[in-house]
Amino acid sequence: MARTVAAQLRRRWRQGADSFDGLGTDTIWSGVHDVAQLASAFTSFLLLQRVLDPATYGAYIGLYGLLATFGAMSFAGAGLALLQRLVGEGDDPDRTLRSFLSLTVVVGLAAASVAILIGATTLGLGLTEVALVVGAELFGAAVVFVSAMLVQAASGFPAATRVKLVVIVLRMAVLVTLFSTDSLTIANLGAGILVLFTVYAGYLLVVHLPRHGYRVSFGVPGTQAVRTSAMFSAPMGASRVQTDGDKYLLNLYGFAAEAGFYGLAYRMVLLGTLPLLALDTAAFQRFLPRGDGEPGLHWRRASHLGALMLAASMATALAIYLALPAFGFLFSDGFEEAAEIVPWLLFLIPLIATSNAPMNGLLGLGRADARMWIYLGAAAVSVVAYIVLIPVSGWRGAFWASVIGESVLSVTSWSTLWVCQRRADRITGASHVAATMSTA
Repeated sequence: MARTVAAQLRRRWRQGADSFDGLGTDTIWSGVHDVAQLASAFTSFLLLQRVLDPATYGAYIGLYGLLATFGAMSFAGAGLALLQRLVGEGDDPDRTLRSFLSLTVVVGLAAASVAILIGATTLGLGLTEVALVVGAELFGAAVVFVSAMLVQAASGFPAATRVKLVVIVLRMAVLVTLFSTDSLTIANLGAGILVLFTVYAGYLLVVHLPRHGYRVSFGVPGTQAVRTSAMFSAPMGASRVQTDGDKYLLNLYGFAAEAGFYGLAYRMVLLGTLPLLALDTAAFQRFLPRGDGEPGLHWRRASHLGALMLAASMATALAIYLALPAFGFLFSDGFEEAAEIVPWLLFLIPLIATSNAPMNGLLGLGRADARMWIYLGAAAVSVVAYIVLIPVSGWRGAFWASVIGESVLSVTSWSTLWVCQRRADRITGASHVAATMSTA
């Protein structure tokens, strides 16, 4: 059943890929997800700064900066690779599930062990606090994300979104309950979401995935799964190092309080960019079909989406800047400095918003290798800039290092897509001429 559904979905996406058929509906569902995420993030934004001091909040943000990288490498990359194999390549659903799900568990165990060791020894948090949060995010959330990708392949983007919405509701329920009972601590928050995420993950595996035609089982991860996951996980991990590594390094270099201010400001800016992320998330799957060699197809897809994202991101940045004076009440006592950092971070919005489109185009061209090396190179530039600038300039150094890294990523990705598209068009043209001559 899952094989038939996935094949039908693949053909439908191939037929509508260039016109972006259904993008509006999927964007609405992605928007619903991101509105819920906005509510959850906004609630966390308000409540945590009222029970944590800036240094502890900075350590908490630093831990999530660390987890962003480990999560990308352990399950987010694997989930997108799984979707690519099912939709882009038409692999057998049950065999693919068995291989990727097992890989997620194995890699997640290794990633969690390393993350707990690093977090507990380098951040101002206790071992229990770190272990609970890491377990929730790298195990419970990991299984949910991979399950959502399986549902998306079988039943479409809206069905997958509904799976992911439950995680947001559970997270916010724990947060609000703990705050209302005067029990909100990092340890209690981690324990609460760990229990609920684990129960929900079990429900998905035992009840929900079989409803979509899957036979859930575990086995030895296949070579194809490992290789494909690496092609997604490496660039995603590098991207998260580039965007979130500065929060962790601010803690490492003794700027824990500044990490709290910077992290709070960064989160506020991200709240305003959630509609952009909704559009980008909904558009991703439309880059997976190859397009049967149509000249300029992937450059056209990327440039159309990139232009839309650029216009929307500039409007978003301007709106946040104009509205900022009215939202000073959001920052509690002791966190007022975060409001002064927000205008600086607005310059990053267009850079971040427009870099995914060319990367998606490279996937459509079958150049996941080039995409991976671009992410790795840009991340290396960012890390070097962080190491040089943060010790002498604190959060300002983190900001300028982010600008440098994001600029390198944007310029390199767009230029590489242009070169790869022209090369693919020449090869397609030559093949077409050869076929015509042989027929004649």
